[in-house]
Amino acid sequence: MKVENEPIFNPKRLREARLIRGLSIKEFADEIGVSKQAVSQFELGDYIPKTETMMAIINKLQFPKTFFYRDFKEQYVGNTFFRANATATKKSKQAQFNTTLLAGYIYEYLSDYIDFPDLNLPETSQIDLDWDDDSIEDLALKLRDHWGIGDNPITNIVYLLEKNGIMVFSVDTEDEKVDAFCQHRKGRPFMFLGNDKQSAFRRQFDGGHELGHILMHKDVDNQDVLDKAEFKIVEKQANRFASALLMPADAFAKTVTSTSLLNFIELKKYWNVSIGAMLRRCLDLNIIDEAKYTSLQKQISMRKMRKKEPLDDVYPIQEPVVLKKSIQMILENNIKNELQLIQEMSVPQEYIEMLCTLEKGTLNYRESEPTISLLKRRP
Repeated sequence: MKVENEPIFNPKRLREARLIRGLSIKEFADEIGVSKQAVSQFELGDYIPKTETMMAIINKLQFPKTFFYRDFKEQYVGNTFFRANATATKKSKQAQFNTTLLAGYIYEYLSDYIDFPDLNLPETSQIDLDWDDDSIEDLALKLRDHWGIGDNPITNIVYLLEKNGIMVFSVDTEDEKVDAFCQHRKGRPFMFLGNDKQSAFRRQFDGGHELGHILMHKDVDNQDVLDKAEFKIVEKQANRFASALLMPADAFAKTVTSTSLLNFIELKKYWNVSIGAMLRRCLDLNIIDEAKYTSLQKQISMRKMRKKEPLDDVYPIQEPVVLKKSIQMILENNIKNELQLIQEMSVPQEYIEMLCTLEKGTLNYRESEPTISLLKRRP
C-alpha cells in the first residue's frame, strides 16, 4: 500500500553517487551484495531497492538518504573542459563530472538565500576553432579593459573571477591527470580548481586558462567528440589567452630587461606567474628565440625547478571565498544550522565542505549549550 506523500526513489541519484565514488556497476554490486543486473535495474528505474539493500547502498556510498529520493531541478550543463584530457581516465572524468552536479545542487540551494555577484563578461562573437593569436591577444586586452584593470599585474585571479560572477569551486582531484576544469552553464559558468595545486602562481595560470575556455569555446563541439588535433588547438588557445591576460604584451615586454633566470625570479614577484609561463610568453612575443628558450629550459631542469620553482612555497594559494562566506553568513545569522544545511541540500558534508572551501568539520552539528543558572539558596 502506497503512503501518501511517500518519497519516491530516484534512480538518477544512485548512478550519480556511484560514479562520484568511482565505482563500476560490478564493483558496486559486489560491495552491497546484489547482482550486477540488479544494480543496472535500480539505475534504470526498473526496480526499487528493498529496505535492506537501500541501507547497504547508503552505507557504502555515504550519501544522505534524502539524496536518493530528491528530484533536483534539472541542470543545463554545457561543455566541460578537463585539463590533461588526453591521459585522464574515463572513470576519473565521470567522477569529476558528477561532482559538478553536486556543485549545482549546492549553488541552487544557496541562491535562495544569497545574491551572488552578477555575471560580468564581455561579448565574444567568434566561435569554434577560429581564434588566432592576434584575436586572442585582443580578447585578453578587451577583458582587461572591461574589468578596468589596465595593464597592471593580476595579484589574485580567483578574486577577479568571483567578483565578476563566475562560480569558483574547490575540488580534490585525487588524480594528477585531471586538473582544473570549467563548465558552461545556463546563467553563469562554473570553474573548478584543484586543491592539490601547491603553487599560487600555477593557480593563476589555471584560472586564466579556464577563463579562456569560458570566453572562447562555449560553442565548440563536446570535448569528447574532439580528436587529438582539435583538442590540442583549444588547449593551445586557452594557454595563449591565459598568458595574454596575465602578462599583457607591451607592459610585460618592458619589464624583461634581462633574460637570466635570476631576473625571471624577480619578475615572478611582480607578474605573479610561474617562470615557466614567463619563458613561454617571451618566446611567443619574440623576446627570445627558440635556442635561448631551449637553453633556459635546460637550466630549469638542471636546477630541478621543473615541478617546484623558487617562491612557490612562500606565497599563499588564492582560495575561492564567495561560497564559503555564503554558508558562514547563513550559519552566523541563524537562518539554518549545520544539520539543516546538509539535510536540505541532500549533499554529503564532505562535498559541501570541499566544494565551498570550508575547513573539514565546519558543518559538524553543534547543539546549542543549555541555559543554566544557580539555584537560589533558601533562607
